[in-house]
Amino acid sequence: YKEKSVEAHVGIGDIVTRLCPSIVCPLEHFIMVCPRLQPRYYTISSSSTVHPKTIHITYALLESEKKNGGKFTGLCSGHLSSLSKGDMVRVFVRDSTFRLPKQPERPIIMIGPGTGIAPMRAILQERSYERKSIGDAQGPNILYFGCKNRSSDYIYRDELEAFSDEGTLTELHLAFSRDQAEKVYVQHLLAQRGAETWKLIDEGNASIFVCGAVKMGADVDHTLQDIIVQHGGMSRDKAKAYLGKLHTAGRFVQELWA
Repeated sequence: YKEKSVEAHVGIGDIVTRLCPSIVCPLEHFIMVCPRLQPRYYTISSSSTVHPKTIHITYALLESEKKNGGKFTGLCSGHLSSLSKGDMVRVFVRDSTFRLPKQPERPIIMIGPGTGIAPMRAILQERSYERKSIGDAQGPNILYFGCKNRSSDYIYRDELEAFSDEGTLTELHLAFSRDQAEKVYVQHLLAQRGAETWKLIDEGNASIFVCGAVKMGADVDHTLQDIIVQHGGMSRDKAKAYLGKLHTAGRFVQELWA
């Protein structure tokens, strides 16, 4: 099924016109059995304080060549990419799981490779606004960002460098996985800074925000467990429980997608 249907991007249209052309069904019956189109969720990539009248989203256009020679385009990303300025689109907003710490002096560790940078961009906009209001009382903001190539995938580069120059982005750690022979990902950079990360979490009460693919989230979770085991002196089970407590307290938040 995975090979013949999922990886081949076989849709309902392909089934009734190419694979099973003998199907005869009244239109109203066909519509009744068709599954409803599910909404696509995008994490907002702008601060409502800085941009009170607009909402920014960050997405990658999904395109690939089908085995039959046709082109597959992601339903929602393809639709969004076809829009022009002034076009209308149906959207709704639901509450975000990301919450900035009430104490602005607490550190923030952000891990958002690829389009997972979306909520981190919003957080940095908010922290930049906040910093200009309270000055040096704000805690450090640390971002781990990754993509395949610096030259083609380094999105929001100018903004991130501007946040660094103004002092809002305290540390920017970059992982370009295809720019060298050995692949490097955000979890590798996080592991390299294990002692510093543990100190921020344990002594600084840092919040950890993660956004991106499910596999990346699992790798980051495992890396954090390694850091807690090595530098916190805990067993693996206690490290998992420690992360669970951070999650319950809203200090370890993940938004992941398959």
